[in-house]
Amino acid sequence: MKKYSLILFLFISMIAFSTKPLPTKYPLSTEIIMHDNHVLYVTAQKGDSYYKIAKRYTITLRQLHKYNEHFPNQDLLEEGSIIYLGPRRNHSRTHKFVILDQAMTLREVAQKEAVKLKPMMRKNQISSPDEQLPKGEKIILQ
Repeated sequence: MKKYSLILFLFISMIAFSTKPLPTKYPLSTEIIMHDNHVLYVTAQKGDSYYKIAKRYTITLRQLHKYNEHFPNQDLLEEGSIIYLGPRRNHSRTHKFVILDQAMTLREVAQKEAVKLKPMMRKNQISSPDEQLPKGEKIILQ
């Protein structure tokens, strides 16, 4: 019994007093930001693509496409676009709804608010994610 207690004590001591930092999922960067909806994201720089961002933050291209609303026929990302590094939420944690200040598609709203598209389509009873919504439209997020 003493032998196991000593081994356990040494193991816990090694963890508690270790000087090595704990491993992180992404390389430390000041570019990674936390969205209000608790999802990590980066903003695309000039000339960025999903492939470049996937390599930079050691995430698979498939995951990056899954976490973001992929816009068809768009290889290069627009400068300032929000690219999520983790899964978006089914609903917003901070806002019940949003009123559009400009004409947008539901796909663009979902990407901006870090909310998954399909639950948002169901809540708003919209069948096409690429339908242009007018300015002033109320979009339910919760």
